[in-house]
Amino acid sequence: MKFFYNLKKADFGEYVVIEITDDKNIGIGAIIPERSKGENYKTIMGAIEEYRYIVEKANIEDAFEIPYKLEKYFPNHPKVIFAIDAAFKELYSKTYNISLVKLIGQENIQECKEPLEQEKVFPEEYGFIDIVKVLPKVYLEDSTFVLTKYPEGEMFEVLKALSTNYKYVEVLSYKDRFI
Repeated sequence: MKFFYNLKKADFGEYVVIEITDDKNIGIGAIIPERSKGENYKTIMGAIEEYRYIVEKANIEDAFEIPYKLEKYFPNHPKVIFAIDAAFKELYSKTYNISLVKLIGQENIQECKEPLEQEKVFPEEYGFIDIVKVLPKVYLEDSTFVLTKYPEGEMFEVLKALSTNYKYVEVLSYKDRFI
């Protein structure tokens, strides 16, 4: 695998975009640092650099194991792990021509109801797509999935597919969420 990460500028400051490619397809993830939580792009890029070796040695069949390997190797960076996991899932979807909804969502969802005042699930904070996928089934049944629209649409398809596991979805722009 080839693994790239770049610092991008937006109207609110910098954020990090990662790309994982097998030379035919690309999976993309993004991490926006939340300054209110003491996060900054330097820390994020440091964590990414720690994960580089594992990601570059992985192959497409590792798409469902990669977040666990990363957490075991260098724990406590859920946003970075989530972005890498999202990029791997997108790459897997493109490589094997499987829709992201089939891969990580539910196809039989009827409609998306308006969010109420339930507990909100910010998927990037959990680190693992597989955990976010099953939360409403085992723990947070009436929770609201918060789908963040990133500056250039990074991870939108992954987040949209993941949101189909929830009854309630709230869509926020990155400005509404991080600024």
